[in-house]
Amino acid sequence: MGRNSERLGVRLMQIQKKNLKSEFEGLVGKLENMILTGVFQPRERLIELNLAKALNVSRFWIRDALKILETKGIVTVIPYKGAVVTDLDEDVIQEIFEVRVALETLATRLACNHVRPTDISVLKRMVGHVEDSYTRRDFETMITANSNFHDYIFKLAKNQTLLQMINQLRARCHILRHTSWSSQRIVTEILEEHRQFVAALEKRDLQALERLARDHITHAKDFYLFQLQTRKALIGNASRKRKKTGEVHS
Repeated sequence: MGRNSERLGVRLMQIQKKNLKSEFEGLVGKLENMILTGVFQPRERLIELNLAKALNVSRFWIRDALKILETKGIVTVIPYKGAVVTDLDEDVIQEIFEVRVALETLATRLACNHVRPTDISVLKRMVGHVEDSYTRRDFETMITANSNFHDYIFKLAKNQTLLQMINQLRARCHILRHTSWSSQRIVTEILEEHRQFVAALEKRDLQALERLARDHITHAKDFYLFQLQTRKALIGNASRKRKKTGEVHS
């Protein structure tokens, strides 16, 4: 009887630990998704106490979750100030996209070796889902549907290491997703390229896939860098005007 009770106690502890681990992983995923879908913007402070109340968890869990997101490059923890959503400068963006182009080109080439007619049918439906979401102006669903489309292609590569590396870099570039979808011209090009992706996979056209892998992610990068440079120029002009105004008054 005593041994049975002891075994039962050990089993209950194991279940509780497993449940806690699952709940914590769910919290990390929820916070990550909130950042990736634009609920929190670049450079925005992530206040532990507010997040703990909003998500009904302990502040210690929030702190540990933010540390995990910091390892993914999504969050930056500043000593004595707390966590903020990571922003990226021009040099880092260029570096990340150079690597992304190489990895995603490789993924699409490998996908050609495994794609089946059933996969093509699935991808065509996914393209339609992205387009329908955009027509309805349901941007959150559209961004998720777009990610699912590319995830499906990358998974066809049958290379888990490659998939993890791509997803880590995509997560770091989350701020570019939302800016690119705000441009009608870029959205039109992206939606058309989705159809071209499926057609190239169906024909196993490696040359077209390499071009698409490069061009498709370049839209977001170029548009964001243009906005970044414009913002810097405006700040510089405002600063020079204030300086001139100060010289006149002096």
